[in-house]
Order: sequence, then structure tokens, then C-alpha cells
Amino acid sequence: MMNGKISTSGLVSVLLASALIPAGAAFGEGRKYAVVDMQAVILNVEEGKTARSDLEKEIKEKEKELLKQKGELDKMNDEWKTKASLLSEEARMNKQKDFQEKFLALRNAEMEFQANIKRKEQKATQTIAVKVAGLVEKIAKERSIEAVFESNSAGLLYLQEPVDLTKEVVDRYAKEAKKASGSSKTKK
Repeated sequence: MMNGKISTSGLVSVLLASALIPAGAAFGEGRKYAVVDMQAVILNVEEGKTARSDLEKEIKEKEKELLKQKGELDKMNDEWKTKASLLSEEARMNKQKDFQEKFLALRNAEMEFQANIKRKEQKATQTIAVKVAGLVEKIAKERSIEAVFESNSAGLLYLQEPVDLTKEVVDRYAKEAKKASGSSKTKK
């Protein structure tokens, strides 16, 4: 291209290239694309529901324990405030040190618990995601779908009329789980 004009050889190259590309291939005509809402799948399959329920139960139990410890710290702090003027400097420092140690232990326990819950959640999610990926591949092959995208992915901004496989994946997951539990019962 010189001075805004296309040379004759450039025009011929463009025309030849466009003639070699099958009709519609350049623009994806006739191609089928699908999406799956992985979060919805995880929340709706039985394994995901069970994992979420177990985690919620564990969180509630730990929250009770942590609230109890926090209450003890509050009580300790109130005692320290009311008796601080009556205590010697050394006793006051010891009480303050004891409070700080217990406070830091509580903070560390909270952070450790949150990290532990996050690890368990990721493990459960990952286990389900691996199974879902296999199901999605089967469904895509059966339905001649060229590509399947995660609908909540940050990289997916737009797809014109994609096939939503989410419900089908949830249903197929349930069927596969029933088959697996049925075959494990007959093996026993």
C-alpha cells in the first residue's frame, strides 16, 4: 500500500486468499458455540450442594468457637480497664501482654480457618470442574459443537446466540453420579 492506494499485486493477493477460504469460514457461519455457567453447575449438582452444606456447617461451628474466644477477650479487656488503676505497673504490663497474646492467637486462628475453608472449597470445586470438563467434551462431540466457553469467564465478552449447556451438564452429571453410586453398591 503506497500513499493510501492498494497495489495491483496486493489486490490480487487479497482476492486469491478470500477465494481459498471456504464460504462462511472467515465469519464463523454455521458454526456452533456453547457456554456453560460453571458456578451454576457447581451450585446445582449434588456433590456441590453437599460440599457447600458441609462447609457451611463447619463454618458455623468454628464461628461459635471463635465468638466464645472473642467474648473471653472482651471480658478480659473490660476487667483490665476497670482494674488497671489498681494494679501495679508490672501487673498491668503482664495483663496487657497476656491480652495481646490471646488476641493475636485468635487472629491467627481466624486467618488459618479462613485459609483452610478456602482450600477445602477449591478442592471440592476442582474435583467437580474436572468431571464437568469431561461431560462438556462428551456433550460437545455428541452435538457437534466446535467450542464451549465458561460463561462467567473474564475473557468472554460476547457470543451471538450461544447454546447454553448448563442445565444439560447438571442433568448429565446427576445421571453419571447415579450410575457411579449404583455400580459401587453392586460391587459391595
